[in-house]
Amino acid sequence: MNKGKIVFYSSSTPSVMMYKIARLFKTNGYKTSLFAMCEKDRFERDFYSGAFNQIVCSNFQFFKPSIKLIPYFIKRTHSLLKFLILLKFSCPSAVIGISGVNWQLRLAHKYFFKKIPFIYFPYDILSHYIGLGKLPPAFELQAERYCFEHADGIIHKGDPNELKTGITSVHKGINICKNQISFLPYCSEEFILPFNKDKLSNKDNEIHVVYVGFFFNDPESSQGFVNIFKDLLSQKIHVHLYTQATHLPKKEEKDYNKNLFGPLLNNSYFHVHNPLNPKEIISEISKYDYGIWPIPEISLEGTKFFTGNKISTHLEAGTPLIYDSQLEFVDNLMKKYSLNFSFNKTNATNLKEKISKKNYPDLEKNVENMRNDFLMEKNFPRLEQFIQKIIQEKN
Repeated sequence: MNKGKIVFYSSSTPSVMMYKIARLFKTNGYKTSLFAMCEKDRFERDFYSGAFNQIVCSNFQFFKPSIKLIPYFIKRTHSLLKFLILLKFSCPSAVIGISGVNWQLRLAHKYFFKKIPFIYFPYDILSHYIGLGKLPPAFELQAERYCFEHADGIIHKGDPNELKTGITSVHKGINICKNQISFLPYCSEEFILPFNKDKLSNKDNEIHVVYVGFFFNDPESSQGFVNIFKDLLSQKIHVHLYTQATHLPKKEEKDYNKNLFGPLLNNSYFHVHNPLNPKEIISEISKYDYGIWPIPEISLEGTKFFTGNKISTHLEAGTPLIYDSQLEFVDNLMKKYSLNFSFNKTNATNLKEKISKKNYPDLEKNVENMRNDFLMEKNFPRLEQFIQKIIQEKN
């Protein structure tokens, strides 16, 4: 039975949370399409094909203007035009627009989706990052406000109250769309692995932690990550990284990492690995003892509302997560399962001592309990009902 067609428009590289949601729509009788505004080698198309009936990639990405990029834009304009034509004639029942880049979503809504049920999914809410390095461009903040006010529905992945109190101080007098759903980055049954008993620490009797994710556009803002890594290395804790700088052209990524990490690259306890697709990474990180989730040293109001896919990634892999104490909503989630294990920039130097006091078998039992509750499959009916409500109201 065909229940309709859901188009996922991603204004940057698609995320694993998008895959999980789309796959459940697909298995529940919907046609699913992904339109990704990014370079084609920035995501694993074969992996995402499991969730989408159709994948259209622009193979074009907007970077900071530079004379060096003129040949890039000329060469790839044809791909962009083809992408836009297919988008125009996609004929969806509803569109889920994921930022990313809000000005793109604003234009997409205005010229392609104005008459179609449009659900705005601000994957990372820009307003939360006020105070992080340079201010976001005014046109990006204006576009975020436009999306909040003109969407037919809003999905957000943080604290249920983050839209009530987390953005109004930035967007004064905003008339935000009333149809909202807090839908967290849950685990997926297909990703969950048995606990790995062949840890690296069993072989060398040393602690191994892993960071999976992205870094901020501004190297200065990412310095907080580097400082935490330095603290861990000084305690002879192995730090493993699986990351991409997708905000840059791929040929510039290597130099970005070199400039960001500098001398750390020569430390025998610091390991930078090639990125893997979202399913492969689960198996890979299961061999480490803990996940690590630092955030920039600059205090951000929005951190109290944040969640991230790191929670489900480490639950699926069976690795407990150590996270920054500013992540208040994350801490509240973890406390329910006795998995709260946080640090801050003043006490990170004694993490090794704290780790040594943990009962790891007990932590694994708690991980098992949480990941059984924190399932996308259990929560999907809420999301489906929400989308159907938006479609009915718009029509």
